[in-house]
Amino acid sequence: MYKLNFFIEKQRITLSTMYNNLSFKTLGMRKTTFLATFFIFIWGISPLLAQQKWDLQKCLDYASGNNVQLKIAGLPQEANQANLLQSQMQLLPNLNLGGGQGWQFGRNIDPFTNLFTNDPVRTNNFFLSTNVTIFNGFRQMNAIKQNRSILEASRYDYEQTRNDIFLNVVNAYIQIIFNQELLQVARLQLQNTQEQLDRTLKQIEAGAAAEVAKYDLLSQRANNELQITTAENNLAFAYLRLKQLLQIPLEQPFEVVIPEIPEPDESGLVQTVQSIWEVAETSQPNIKSADLNIKVAELGVDLAKGNAYPSITANAQVLSGYSSQGVIRSVIDRGTTTQVIGFLTDDFTKTVSTFVQDRTVNIERNPWGSQVDENLRQTIGINLNIPIFNRWQVRNGIANAKIQLERNKLQALNIRNQVRQTIEQAYNDAKAASRTYASNKVRVNALTETFKVQEQRFLVGAGNSFDFAIARNNLNIAQSDLIRSKYEFVFRMKILDFYAGRELKF
Repeated sequence: MYKLNFFIEKQRITLSTMYNNLSFKTLGMRKTTFLATFFIFIWGISPLLAQQKWDLQKCLDYASGNNVQLKIAGLPQEANQANLLQSQMQLLPNLNLGGGQGWQFGRNIDPFTNLFTNDPVRTNNFFLSTNVTIFNGFRQMNAIKQNRSILEASRYDYEQTRNDIFLNVVNAYIQIIFNQELLQVARLQLQNTQEQLDRTLKQIEAGAAAEVAKYDLLSQRANNELQITTAENNLAFAYLRLKQLLQIPLEQPFEVVIPEIPEPDESGLVQTVQSIWEVAETSQPNIKSADLNIKVAELGVDLAKGNAYPSITANAQVLSGYSSQGVIRSVIDRGTTTQVIGFLTDDFTKTVSTFVQDRTVNIERNPWGSQVDENLRQTIGINLNIPIFNRWQVRNGIANAKIQLERNKLQALNIRNQVRQTIEQAYNDAKAASRTYASNKVRVNALTETFKVQEQRFLVGAGNSFDFAIARNNLNIAQSDLIRSKYEFVFRMKILDFYAGRELKF
């Protein structure tokens, strides 16, 4: 950053000096020249501003927040959280409010007056009901425990997916460094071949070397150029792999930081396989998830057994209704009147009278609100259900739950074996890579001396181009093997660091 700021400041001073010293005849020419120089300046520093190098930690952080596969792995947590809440809410009573409207035609019985009628009848009914489970073989409590364990296991599954992605990012990052170093070696080999070709051409012109040596070196140069092309392609593929893991478009500028990698040393394997395994067994999310799945299956057995217990539920309802045939009958009393009912038998001139109550019955529609209030009624009940025979469903459910429990136990054991085998394999691979690196280093040193001898013999004309080419090719192969064993050791050590609970960094 200091170099970039110094460069920008230097360019600014240069531009200022140029602008102040301009002596063009017109202001327009000065503006045009200044703008042209300014755009050239911006074009010159734009690659520096656009360049952004990524270290391993930045790649891991970016993958954690942008990898689509990791985002998908987080969705089951949300679903399992909802399932846990639902199972907890099952302990509460439910509450439902409802109503309906109906029409009846022809001769029928009014459901609210219980009278026969031939008139059309419109009815409304309303209810408010609740139901609560008092006991059901502890199934609800076991379901809550099971869903809580499932939620926790899904969190560990998410961590495992993130760890897998992190290891893939580390591997892709190391592949970039590895191919970058191979590319540098290939370019250096091409440079050496070109220098040797230039010297050989001068010797041929002086008559000190045969012309066939030129063609051997031209062939060697073409081979070096092919190696550069192959190394560039491998480096591009390594960058592509890392970009895909980070969900970065191919066109976006991207460059990683090349860290200082120390030489492989077997003494760095200070921990034993057993000590690494003991840490991994208590920290790896896939092992924790597998153990929780055993607990989930055990609760599944308890849930299945709960179906064999009696269940007790309670319910209550409030109901009401309305009928279009509902009426209110009222009696209007107008007092009493005297009414002649006969004559005396011995004297027809004398009448016999009685008092008659004068009453009138008034019939009118019963309003909707009054009917709803008058028809209001309540019910409450307790239900007992005892399973006696359900066509073997309960027994089969228990048997299947026990099979699932055994499957989860074996799966947990298998995951433990896989993790331990991965640690053992990485440990042995790291030791082998360290020893291979040491052997390749001795090999490179020896072949370097051989190449120097063959080069000197070739320069003085004591050796031929064929022996010189063989010595060079052997050295090139040895250098490639040395680099490969170096980064094989680095990657295996990162795997061991991961299982040992150490931070992934260079």
